[in-house]
Amino acid sequence: MSNDSSDPRTNGSFTGDCRAPLAAVLDYSSLASAIDEALDGAVTEPWLVKARRVVFTSSGDGLFAARSVLPAFRRWSGVTAEVMSAIEFARYETPLLDSGDVLVAISNSGSSSRTREAVALARDRGTPVLGVTGSLDGPLAAMVDRTVHRPVRSAGFDVSGHRRAIVHMAEYFATLRALYGLALRLGLAHGRLAPEAADETRADIDRAVAAVPEVAAATEAHARALAERLHAQGTDTVWVLGAGPNRGTAEYCAAKFHEQVPLNGVPQDLEEWAHLQYFLTLSWGARGPVLVLAPSGNARDRAEEVVAGIARAGGFAVTVGPGEATGEAARLEVPEHLPELLTPLLYHVPVQLLVLHLARLAGVDPTPIRRVDDYELIRGGIVRDRVVGLI
Repeated sequence: MSNDSSDPRTNGSFTGDCRAPLAAVLDYSSLASAIDEALDGAVTEPWLVKARRVVFTSSGDGLFAARSVLPAFRRWSGVTAEVMSAIEFARYETPLLDSGDVLVAISNSGSSSRTREAVALARDRGTPVLGVTGSLDGPLAAMVDRTVHRPVRSAGFDVSGHRRAIVHMAEYFATLRALYGLALRLGLAHGRLAPEAADETRADIDRAVAAVPEVAAATEAHARALAERLHAQGTDTVWVLGAGPNRGTAEYCAAKFHEQVPLNGVPQDLEEWAHLQYFLTLSWGARGPVLVLAPSGNARDRAEEVVAGIARAGGFAVTVGPGEATGEAARLEVPEHLPELLTPLLYHVPVQLLVLHLARLAGVDPTPIRRVDDYELIRGGIVRDRVVGLI
């Protein structure tokens, strides 16, 4: 581990690096312009504007982003929409595709084998495809009918160790921005959104991204203290609960624990924890801390009830959101900024800081650049050219 006093692994603060996605990596102004230009072109396509059903498909962070945006997409666009993992879509949904369906395929690298398979099988059925990707050079961009490029520029930026996690966070922001933008464009095209309402929502999105350093600064001391508690008690499993737009956020946050520390990060639907993992909490107690994503909105009251239930079961509940919840063992404060549909833009930030501090205490560099399989399980493997229709 570095002895450089400016290195967050040494000085115990990652807040400064939370500016990096906005400046060195995300280059948000250029990103927003590139996405908006691509979306302006995409909505000239009749197959997109007249879609009967939109299916989002991806794996990993792209899948989590789609789940986070889905509630907003349904409300703003007025289009029936679903999110499916790439293998679920490719192997089981493609025989059911029909006229009026559109696939939105998401891949950061543009080379995910399962997402490419989904595209190939959809195209074989005559289904048009919109690709959302970080790479115009990857194979996905060459396969789709239209591409929304959401560039994240890491050239000249140190992506070793924890800073690679910052790049991943920037990519997540970029994908969310592209998918929210698509929803707004379709809402305008269908007359469901007034231009003023769409402009106000875009401004809210811009403010959320600009607020990342503020959120990091407000919560890091609490994230560091919580990491020290979890590290001292030998935590090996962390639950992350969310509902509505933050069900996908819970999945994204849980993934960071096993990608970057690694610990066993497990996402769960807010309500389903009460029916299922409640029993583990009775047995494990504080050994299995539960992070409850609790923004103000439709699920806040239930989140508070779950936090209290965790405490009564002898568990360790951490509220992620504004304000105190009865029974919480700790809180990662997120200042009020946004309508609930946009909270996925910010609610992963405190959890990412917690993960980085857990990695620091464990003495590891989170998010190693290379996997032992050289990404074979993600970018290689079997790619089928047809599937069997099931009766």
